Amino acid sequence: KTFNDLAKDPARYKIFQESFSQCLKLGVYEDNANRSSIIPLLRYYSSKSGDNLTSLDEYISRMKPGQRHILYITGRSKRDAAKSPYIEGLKQEGYEVLYMFDPVDEYAVQFMKEYQGNELMTCMNMEATRLLDRRTEDDVKAELNPVRRCIEAALAGKVRGVSLGKADGESVGRVLESQDGDLPTLELNFKHGLVRELAKRSDEDSETAHIAEFLLQAATLDGADQDDPRRDEAAEMTQNLIQRLSAGERDSGGEDLPPLGGPSPPAIEISNGASDKIKDMELLSCGRVVRIVKPDRSRRAMISFVDEDEGTIDVMYPKWGGGEEEEEGIKNKHVQKLLDFELAGGAAKDSGAQAFKDNFYKTASAVKEEGNSLFKLKDFEAAHERYTVAIEAFVKRPFSQGQQVLVICQNNGKPELVCTSVASRDAEGSCELRNGQEVPASALLPVLQELLPLETSLFMNRARCRQNLGMHLEAAQDLSAVVALWKACDRRMLEADPEMKEAEAKGLYTAEYLRARSRLTLGLIKQASLDVKDALARNPPTATVKQLRELKAEVQAAQEKHRQVNGPLAKELAKVAIFVRGGPKIS
Repeated sequence: KTFNDLAKDPARYKIFQESFSQCLKLGVYEDNANRSSIIPLLRYYSSKSGDNLTSLDEYISRMKPGQRHILYITGRSKRDAAKSPYIEGLKQEGYEVLYMFDPVDEYAVQFMKEYQGNELMTCMNMEATRLLDRRTEDDVKAELNPVRRCIEAALAGKVRGVSLGKADGESVGRVLESQDGDLPTLELNFKHGLVRELAKRSDEDSETAHIAEFLLQAATLDGADQDDPRRDEAAEMTQNLIQRLSAGERDSGGEDLPPLGGPSPPAIEISNGASDKIKDMELLSCGRVVRIVKPDRSRRAMISFVDEDEGTIDVMYPKWGGGEEEEEGIKNKHVQKLLDFELAGGAAKDSGAQAFKDNFYKTASAVKEEGNSLFKLKDFEAAHERYTVAIEAFVKRPFSQGQQVLVICQNNGKPELVCTSVASRDAEGSCELRNGQEVPASALLPVLQELLPLETSLFMNRARCRQNLGMHLEAAQDLSAVVALWKACDRRMLEADPEMKEAEAKGLYTAEYLRARSRLTLGLIKQASLDVKDALARNPPTATVKQLRELKAEVQAAQEKHRQVNGPLAKELAKVAIFVRGGPKIS
């Protein structure tokens, strides 16, 4: 009753929805007993609601005569849903479409089969397409125009333009040579299933450029000889595209295993000069290195110009691994001096510092705390560098016969991170392992039982930095190291030490949760689902269970979207693969 009373005030209820809409939607699929009471409380944006939210009851009151379905479309954002090519024709015919862009929506709607006698139906459904049977060829071409422009942009410099035409047989398109010697025109078969499926994807889709290249190559084969060598190249390109589109449903390919023995992550080379000179410099001085602090992120920068009258400065941000620096003009209030330990060089400047040899645990712990201080300031680049110094010091620790290590090996053709031990080591640093492998010492990650809490926390913290910097593949690699290290922990030691056992459990479910987040971002949906399942099985605390369930809903929604969008597209590509090989017609 309280919620129903609140819903009578649209302004107040909109504020409530912004904060608690996910909770209501989680209730739709979790609370079977109260589902029928929760559904009327849901609110969505729609093609007719503008900036206001609408209820299902309000939607029904506006339905067209004879309409028996509540139509909806999913997307990554309101803008993405509103631009979906699935809904253009429906909107033109006067149908209202609900926009579902919350990650939970695609899963919750599966428990909303009908409402008030009206079936909920996605605009991707063939039944929705049948509502538009009166469309002409010009109408269809108009709906495909956004994807035509997108392909044209992707092929800029290779074709004069992209047009929509009608081809015979199974050809996805043809190349029309220019009469004046200019670039050719790519004419796509607007009736081809592949073109239709492409139109259903967002214009920001990362695969569009690859598919555009393939369309051009496939079109060049229209009328080509059966033994044309270009057919094999086009077929291989098709398979690569299908594999990428199927990445969300495949098992791990080892891409998110830590690159043991690989190059060190980049660091920013930035110098303030002698530390005693810095103390005498004013904060706002040309040539001084400072920290630029903003709400979402902080970064180190060098002041290049000071405008005392305007109260602003120009700064140069150095880039990781070199490259051109970024320049920005900002207000003085965003400027802070570097932390004292940064000016003094920190507990250890690099992984080879003498301090690690004198007292490894104390130095590694101090470097970690320096990273934590920088992370709190949201300077993820600087924190990343501190954590990396300590991680590399772990990797470089000398070890001998019997030392436990992690190494990447093949298991039935799949790479895995496994724990074994060193059988022998020669003078050149090559190690023979007890599992039969022979690898350089640099390709091993030592498992130091007594230091596991410290070692794993360094990888975990660096992974958090990488996630904030958008480096999700690298973050997943660090989190894979955390999981493997804890799984290598001595069982007897865990049973004898309750604190260590608690640290192991927390380390595993936290790493699996974070890795699932990164894997989902990378499109590795199946692997993200396995991480969530494993984390929930570890009996985490209530707050973490809630986070995992919300993530589980996002993963399930991504799986459903993958099946709805990538599945049909991969199927159409498979048909084209047969055509480009010169095989028989397939329907």
